[in-house]
This record gives sequence, C-alpha cells and structure tokens, in this order.
Amino acid sequence: MVTMSSSTTLSNSRFIAPPATQANLPLLSAVLEGFVDGILVLTEDGTCIHSNQKGRALCRDLSGGDSTNLLPPTLKALCLHLLESREFYPETVLVLTQEFTSCSGHQIRARIQWLELPAATSAYLLISLENKTRAAHASAMLEAVQYNLTPRERAVWVLRRANRTYDEIAQELYITVNTVKRHLKSIYAKRKEVTEAIAN
Repeated sequence: MVTMSSSTTLSNSRFIAPPATQANLPLLSAVLEGFVDGILVLTEDGTCIHSNQKGRALCRDLSGGDSTNLLPPTLKALCLHLLESREFYPETVLVLTQEFTSCSGHQIRARIQWLELPAATSAYLLISLENKTRAAHASAMLEAVQYNLTPRERAVWVLRRANRTYDEIAQELYITVNTVKRHLKSIYAKRKEVTEAIAN
C-alpha cells in the first residue's frame, strides 16, 4: 500500500465547472454527457473542470446522497494514490481501478488515470465511474430477448446476472430454490440453443 505524503493534497472541489469552461467546449460537453459512464475531469490540485450528469449522480450515491457535490472520500483517496504514484513511478502509465458498493446498493467501478492533452501545460485526472449493477441489468434484459425467455425466466435471469444467490432470488421473487434452479436450467438450455445456432 502506498502511504500519502503530506505534500500531496486535493481541495474539496465541487463538480460544477466554471461557466466559461463549459461554454468554450460545447462539443466536448455534449460528448461527455452522452457517455454511459460517469465522467469527472480534475486538475492536479483537485479542481473539477468538468463532470457529466451521470458522474455527479454516482458521486452523490457514493457519498450517501450528500447534496454538497464534493468528491466522495473513496474517490479522493484513489486520486491521492495516483498523485503519489507519479512521484514513485514517473515513467509508468498507471490506471487505478477499484469497486465500491454505493449507498443504494449498486456496484460502482471507478477508474482513475492521467489525461494528458498535447496543448495543455499540465495534466488532468480522468475519473470514469461505471455502474456495474445497471450494466449487468441491461445485459440481462438483452439476453432475455435474445434467448426468448418467459417473463418469470427474465426476472430470475436479471437477478442471477446481478450475482444474486439462489436463496436471494427465491426470496425476492417469492418462489422456492428448486423453482429458481428449474428456471435457470431452462434458461441455460435456451442459451445453449441460441449459441449453437449462431455457431452453425
């Protein structure tokens, strides 16, 4: 584990970029808002120069709904590690990744890396936040259509793809564990049929 030096600090920056910055980059702002992931761009001192709506929402979820719009402590710690790593490994391109469980129970994967722009005089910290729970749900819904699952099989599959145990699925859907197993056996058979049809 990397220890923090007292010289490395991050301010308690808010997620709102100065209006002039956003006005000068309308295309970049539009692109970042269109991302599925949450995006935050910070200066080395922790000042946020851009954040998209998803990034702000995920940060609030990681902070427990805190309305102050400050960088959550978990992300701040990762940023500090990346800043520290630059002193120890100046020639190595590092991407720090860590997963957190948000206050709403979602699995959030955070990636923090350096963002170096050719025309810029200094580097920036790029934070991307992926809601793995929502991504798994979207994949499960797509697979449900692809495998032609029944509504009950779809409900079981969505929970299974969210890494729920058989017991948890049974409790949530008010069915027995044996019924969960039966539905999953049917789902796996349908998935095998689709996979074999694609392969042929």
